[in-house]
Amino acid sequence: MTELANLLGLSIYDPVFWMPLACMAAFFLLVLMGAILDGFDLGVALLLPFAGEHRDRMVGLLGPWRNVNEFWLLLGVVFFMAVFPKAWAFIFGVLYWPMIAIALGVLLRNIAYEFRLRSAGWLRRCWTTLFFTGSLSMVLGQGWVLGKFAVNFQDEPGYELFVLFIALSVVALYALLGALWLVMRVSASQGSLQEMAIKWARRTTRLGATGLFALMAALGFSNTGIFYKWALFDTLGIVLPGWLLMLSLFVMIEILLRHAHKNDWLGRLPFILLLLVIVLVVAGFAYSYFPFLVYDELSLWDSIDSVTTMRLLVGCMAFVLPVMLVYFSWVYGDIFDKLR
Repeated sequence: MTELANLLGLSIYDPVFWMPLACMAAFFLLVLMGAILDGFDLGVALLLPFAGEHRDRMVGLLGPWRNVNEFWLLLGVVFFMAVFPKAWAFIFGVLYWPMIAIALGVLLRNIAYEFRLRSAGWLRRCWTTLFFTGSLSMVLGQGWVLGKFAVNFQDEPGYELFVLFIALSVVALYALLGALWLVMRVSASQGSLQEMAIKWARRTTRLGATGLFALMAALGFSNTGIFYKWALFDTLGIVLPGWLLMLSLFVMIEILLRHAHKNDWLGRLPFILLLLVIVLVVAGFAYSYFPFLVYDELSLWDSIDSVTTMRLLVGCMAFVLPVMLVYFSWVYGDIFDKLR
């Protein structure tokens, strides 16, 4: 950090140096929380077309957290726009259509969920379909964004096909997260829903893992600087074990799914292991891109607009984040429990 500060002509104690770092750490925390807490919501919604008689029950299981889950994406986008406006302008200009897909998905799924609660019969089935459609639009948009970042925004036909593959893999990963949450949440004695969720999880594990490793490989091979950052002797001892750990976690998830119906802890473990995979992926992206927000274009310090605005946001963040974490710990306190 000292060397980086010297390159920028700053001191590590200078607020202009450490405030963007603090804001970036807070943003990645929001990304992580959104991927996990809104992720299982999206994952369950993606499984609705295959749920048959369990469709209403699956939507009902989301009830305690449905409105809270909407908070993460909105907060993350607003926070990023306020802290790094120059990076947001570049990213939104390049990724206009996936951002539109995400926004339309958010709007559609929230409207569909609320109207579904007040409908019955064929109209309820219609709103359920629209809830699934909005969720799919959101997830495809997020996968599109990830794929574009991985290939450094290149738009040749081969890269576009790869981005499509990444988007479909992200759909599989969210479906896996939703299925594992259902495995953990529902008891085997409460019907066939847990058995169906185990089947869904086993079908999506390998596709999700393949897409995730393809994403990380593209991130390195499409960006020479990131590849060298990974391949240095000093960092290879961190990067290689991280890849092996993610592969081992996916293997363990698939093995544990065969025994998930036997007791509560075996039902919880696959979900917890996938959460660890998500943490590793977010950490890997942060490490690979640092200190850039747009690789070789805009660093953290190039992306800020006003130091005064940054000071205000850091002050608000220091107050709000602890309160927010305590509140959401209480709201999501029983997310790992079986439904009684």
